[in-house]
Amino acid sequence: MFALYTTASVFLYFFAKMGVSYTNPPTLMMIRYLIAGLILVSISRKFIIDKNVLILSLFTTTSTLFWGYGLIYVSPAVSSVLSYTMPLFSIILATIIIKEVPNKYEILGLIIGFSGLGIYGIPLLKGITKIGMVLTIINAIFWALFSIYYRKLSKYDVISLNATQFIMGAIFMGIVDIFTLKDGFYFNPSLKLLESIVYISTIGGAFQFLTWNYLLKLERVSKVTMLAYVIPIATTITQVLLYKIVPKSLEIIGLIIMIIGVIISRSNIININKNHNKMS
Repeated sequence: MFALYTTASVFLYFFAKMGVSYTNPPTLMMIRYLIAGLILVSISRKFIIDKNVLILSLFTTTSTLFWGYGLIYVSPAVSSVLSYTMPLFSIILATIIIKEVPNKYEILGLIIGFSGLGIYGIPLLKGITKIGMVLTIINAIFWALFSIYYRKLSKYDVISLNATQFIMGAIFMGIVDIFTLKDGFYFNPSLKLLESIVYISTIGGAFQFLTWNYLLKLERVSKVTMLAYVIPIATTITQVLLYKIVPKSLEIIGLIIMIIGVIISRSNIININKNHNKMS
């Protein structure tokens, strides 16, 4: 099951990258959110509309928009790696927003992780890729905000909650799209664009979400979260195999250091779960 989730997630970056070459990110992501939302609504059969869901939807939409615009300037592999710095930002934001005091593992992981990010980012500071790097990191920050706020809504029905935020997100994307009509809007219909829309809405949209939640029912959250960091590695390897684009040595070193930092920052959670399992 995890292999299916990983495959869906890895190719999401490639199909989204292909999509933004044919239409602007708000249009592409609006269609993605609308289709994925309708699929989830057909399963949940209800919406959840309140202030909390509205705020959650704004965080998700903002994250997705910055991710989409970032993909214009960076490769799928770079987008994946930078997006998965999210846990590092969530440690900082959780301290500010919900007053969670980071433990020694999180602080150490944070220092190591951001050191890796700095090393990874050095080759990206040349040319227009630095724009994509900044946009994708902003995406990771809003993804972290979404993840923190999502905890507040743990009592909500998961499928209904996500169905609602996808539909609301599509509306927000549509509003953004209206403002890009005079400047920055482009739409070039093609079979490649259709392939992108179908994939990112279904396999990389609703299916990916349902698979993730099914995994959380089968395994411990900490284990599934840790396994998810196979995705940026797998995306990088896939890009090498498909396009023969070999990452620079600094990117490889930075990626390894970043992942080590994330693993260390999650170490305390893993130890707690192990101790809990021994007691039970």
